[in-house]
Amino acid sequence: MSDITEVYEYSVAQKAEGVWKWRRAGLIAAYILLPVLALILIIKSTIFAPFGALLALGDAVLVFFTWRFVNLEYEYSVLSGCVTFSHIQNVFNHRIKKKKTSFYIKDCVRIAPLGQHLYADEYNGWNAEKTYSALSSSKAEDAYFAIYTDSDGAKCAFLFEATEEMLKRCRFYNKDATVTVKTRF
Repeated sequence: MSDITEVYEYSVAQKAEGVWKWRRAGLIAAYILLPVLALILIIKSTIFAPFGALLALGDAVLVFFTWRFVNLEYEYSVLSGCVTFSHIQNVFNHRIKKKKTSFYIKDCVRIAPLGQHLYADEYNGWNAEKTYSALSSSKAEDAYFAIYTDSDGAKCAFLFEATEEMLKRCRFYNKDATVTVKTRF
């Protein structure tokens, strides 16, 4: 059990399902088909023959610059009641972190389980203009939502996989808005 004043971080990897599965399959097909098409072009026209040596290098560069878009992790961290949500792109053990949003737990209208019918109606009724998802899957266990209004006045929703530690912090900073149920972690 950690101290409530320490930084708490939790991250999950995006599972290959739905649109993410198709994106990965499309990239893998491109990694295979582009060199094959280039070889056919080289065989048909001798002008391009010197470029045959660059096929493997070109394919490796393509993989390096594109695979990160389908190999995502989501991370949220909490420090002094401020939640910061980031996307992390993994490129061959090099992590590129991009902050997407941050908000204070005390400003949340409701923090509750996403799957429970009573609170799902409240989430749907919020009509969020911006939705940030830190869920690894659309069927993630322990899926929670936090609804709040950001500094620009826009209604926002943050979907996340809750842990006991995160819920402890939510209860500490905004007890009235937090609904807790038993979680896996």
